[in-house]
Amino acid sequence: MNEKLKKMLTSDETSTLLFRFAYIGKKEEQIKYLAELANLAEKEIWTSPDGKDYDILLNYLQYTFDKAAKDDLVYFTPNDDYAAFNTGLLTENGEDIICMFNKFTGSQKFAMHLYGFKKESDYEFLNNFAETPPVVTYFDNPEKIYFDPNKKVVKNLDHILQDHTDRFSDELKNKGKLYISALLSSALDLTLKRCKRNYRIAVPQYYNDEITYLLLI
Repeated sequence: MNEKLKKMLTSDETSTLLFRFAYIGKKEEQIKYLAELANLAEKEIWTSPDGKDYDILLNYLQYTFDKAAKDDLVYFTPNDDYAAFNTGLLTENGEDIICMFNKFTGSQKFAMHLYGFKKESDYEFLNNFAETPPVVTYFDNPEKIYFDPNKKVVKNLDHILQDHTDRFSDELKNKGKLYISALLSSALDLTLKRCKRNYRIAVPQYYNDEITYLLLI
């Protein structure tokens, strides 16, 4: 992350980098911006079944900006009046969609303000930036995409049973933690067996600057 961007961040380290870098607006404004992006991009389901409007899209943007900031892929105009990063999303016609920020004068807390989402051919973007910010990458080594089932896997069942009991049905919780622990352990062993036969079962994801894997058990 370059020093210019670092100096623009607020001191609130409990928030994501996106919300420390720019004023995104109140909830109503956020929904408006997210709807604008969803309508501009290729069609996707951006709201989780029981979530708030565009919660998946907002989460995606936060993680993408975080990686762009850390990889120095947030571009600034020479006078710092505008900043931009590549959302990684495409329009229906295959154009990159860029998130633009402008200098914020409404508060001393924030340096920048969310200006909106623009196609890479948009006049407002081209008028301020000489080149399109690159798409962030999460895999510098293609081998990391594939889970190695031959490596030792430590089952952190305490973490699951103590911190995420709410994820289990009442029927399972009524059977007790020992029953659930045995069930999870057996299911994980079976899943790892299947991974040895089909490595695509494990889905890679980027989390906390590391490649992790999701296993359906």
